[in-house]
Amino acid sequence: LVPIGAAAAAVVVAGLAWRKLRGRSEEEAVLEALKRIDRAHQAPFSKPNELEYCAAVERWAVRLRRLAGEEISTTLRLGARAQHLERGAIPRKSYPEGRDPYLRWREAVKKRQGQRVEEILSDLASSLGRSSVSRVKGLVAKSLPLRPHTAMSKGGGSDSLQAGDAEMQCIEDAACLVFLEQELKDGFAEGKDDAKMVDIFQKTWRKMSRLAHEQALTLEYSPRMLGCIAMAIAEVEAPPCERSRSLLPVPALSEETRQVLADTWACCISTSYADWGEAWYEELCQSPGYADELGKVLSFPVCRAENIAKTVAELISLLPATEEDQTTALDIGGASAPKSHFAQLLRAAALLAQKQVGLRLRHLDPLRVALVAAACKKGAAGLSGPDAEKRCSRAWEAFSYAVGGQIAPLLMLSDPTEDFAGAVATALPTPGAVPCAALLAANGLGLVEMSLRIVQRKRQGTGLPSGGEAISSEVVVELGAWRSSACRAAGADAHAYCGFLAAAVFDTGGEERLARRARWTRRCTKQPLIVADFALRGLQAAEVAVDQVKAGARSAIGDLIAGGSLLLESARLALKMADMNLEGASKGDMEDLLQQARELHEHCETLAGAWHRAVGRS
Repeated sequence: LVPIGAAAAAVVVAGLAWRKLRGRSEEEAVLEALKRIDRAHQAPFSKPNELEYCAAVERWAVRLRRLAGEEISTTLRLGARAQHLERGAIPRKSYPEGRDPYLRWREAVKKRQGQRVEEILSDLASSLGRSSVSRVKGLVAKSLPLRPHTAMSKGGGSDSLQAGDAEMQCIEDAACLVFLEQELKDGFAEGKDDAKMVDIFQKTWRKMSRLAHEQALTLEYSPRMLGCIAMAIAEVEAPPCERSRSLLPVPALSEETRQVLADTWACCISTSYADWGEAWYEELCQSPGYADELGKVLSFPVCRAENIAKTVAELISLLPATEEDQTTALDIGGASAPKSHFAQLLRAAALLAQKQVGLRLRHLDPLRVALVAAACKKGAAGLSGPDAEKRCSRAWEAFSYAVGGQIAPLLMLSDPTEDFAGAVATALPTPGAVPCAALLAANGLGLVEMSLRIVQRKRQGTGLPSGGEAISSEVVVELGAWRSSACRAAGADAHAYCGFLAAAVFDTGGEERLARRARWTRRCTKQPLIVADFALRGLQAAEVAVDQVKAGARSAIGDLIAGGSLLLESARLALKMADMNLEGASKGDMEDLLQQARELHEHCETLAGAWHRAVGRS
């Protein structure tokens, strides 16, 4: 029995030793695989800094998996470490110039990289597992499907969330983050204009997951790159209707005002961007309701102090010297894009802030006040003379309204009713009477349109005429178009009034001031006349429709009367505002608008009489 027992014990010990050896050999195999991959990165035909690049990809992959609540797997670690493996083995010049040959070259490089890492790991397959080696090959060759945020959002079901390979997406995210974090700092953007960089950032953003997006917004960028990234994200994330909306002219501030801005801004950021950004936040914290609203709005990672300052820096650099400077189109991805970089950046920032953090029109006034206060507190020392503080204040007031003239119209047209009313109540002088008149007209047109649609539906339901003349579908379509135009006029007035404040009230420098004042006064006068015109068109349609609605849908007559009454009051209010703008204006510059106002006044009173008679009949 003794020999048998000894033999059994030897078997057990040997088994335990084998298990321990096998476990250690797997760990050793991973370490050996990493060493071999690192040696391959240092081959003569490897690209410079190839080893540093893949180490950065690996670090990001580890971080992303931990943020997702998981540890990095062996296959993901090896796949990340082997990125860009011997990328110079197939020279680009071995393929012809052009996009198609370039894409063929990239595919050949990726295929070779996958085969090469499989070759490196082949004799370790018994320890790593053949399936693991095969998976590492797929991760390096990028032959596995991605799972970007666009794929995850399609369909909205649980199946869509599982589309693609999570580890392949992790490597793509890590590579994109290395590009944004390191390669931009290493001069990637040199020689590339803003349009090219925006196009590159759009493609990068589309490939990334939402987790990677969050991390990208925590990185540090130069003012120019921050602006390009904001424009790119807006192009990807904003609804098509917002992206296609044309931008409005930017007030051309005088050379004197632009110089004051440059001198004071240099003083503001003499210590650091973050220093001025913190000063801006300190001013903002003093505004009522900061803790309840604005603090939450600005809690988004990208809204940190230094990025606020960098955005201001980029906007100052983009201010056009004249309105004619805004005629050079920015071509992005082969499509015609907005003309002004200044306006485009502001639209992008506003769209993202509205969608991501709930920016509303009522927030603009405290943001603007804090901007002027922080700039004057930090920057006035950059000017000399007894009126330095006054010059600084006026220049930054002008700049703040140039900014507001681009943001206010966008937010005005998409704010909920309660938010719009809250914005009217702020100290920001827009939205004022004309936007309110415009939305009054839009609601009036909507009520008239609704009344006619009710009549149409009743007639279609019975198949029989209900008395009165048939309602033309063209009239209903026209009412809808006028309603949209009235809404746009509200935004256009906000832009015109902010432009007037920027270029003709707070910007007092330059010999062109009178010309700027006349140009922006004209724009401020045109909008109420446009509102009055559409309101009177709707009122005329309502007057004609009284008998039709009375005969075809008696229940809708109250809505029609309400709509017509709103339109009449809207026209009168808009004309009153136009009259105020025309008072004291040079007749030579405004003669056509004076004549248009007189004609609209006459038309308004004629229609008012007809409308009251029609209502009396109802």
